[in-house]
Order: sequence, then structure tokens, then C-alpha cells
Amino acid sequence: MTSKLFLAVIAVFVFLAPAALAQDSSPDSRVLGTVVNGNTTTYFMAANSSDLDMQRLRAWGDFASEHPDIARAVGHSPSLLSNDGYVNKHAELAKVFSDNPGLRDAMIANPGNFVVPRQPAGE
Repeated sequence: MTSKLFLAVIAVFVFLAPAALAQDSSPDSRVLGTVVNGNTTTYFMAANSSDLDMQRLRAWGDFASEHPDIARAVGHSPSLLSNDGYVNKHAELAKVFSDNPGLRDAMIANPGNFVVPRQPAGE
């Protein structure tokens, strides 16, 4: 009876161990860090860019490189993106939005995907 139990344990291990030991090695599954606060643990994972529109990100990145003052202003106050007066005052900004349909709406909905908030002095 003991040998049958031993064989059963081995069989279970052989069939289940590969699944239990398998690890997802894709970069998106890496835990970059954790923060424990009481009984809550927050896991910081590598970004998953599969749902990002890289064409829009590139268009904004190129614009921001060429127009750092406008990019800095938008980073400080993303609500400027919703301000038609501000956008129309800056022809280059209006052009990047007209050349890239949906960019403005995407930035208004999720400004953190595009702009870096301004850091206070000394940080």
C-alpha cells in the first residue's frame, strides 16, 4: 500500500510540477518593486505597452522635443489641452492635433501617458 501511495505522489508531482514551476519570463510580468502598507501590498510591474498607440506617442514626443515650452506648460497644467483658446493660440500645437486625429482626445483622457508633470524646484 505504501508503494502505491508513493507512486501516486510521484505521478501528481510529475504532472503538476511543470505548471507550478513554470514562470512567465516576459518583461511585462516582472515585479519591479513592492510597497507594503498594513495588510495591503502594492506591486509595481513593468509597463505593458500593448494597449498604447505608439504613433500618437511618437507624434507627441517629436512635438515636445521641438516645442519644449509648450510641452512644459501642458505638463504643468494638462487642462490646457481642453482649452481651445490655448490650442489655437499655438499654431504648432493645433497642427500636431489636426495631423494626428484622436491625439488631443487621448491626451485629455490620459495626460499621464503623454506628459511628465512639472517637478517642484529642488526635487
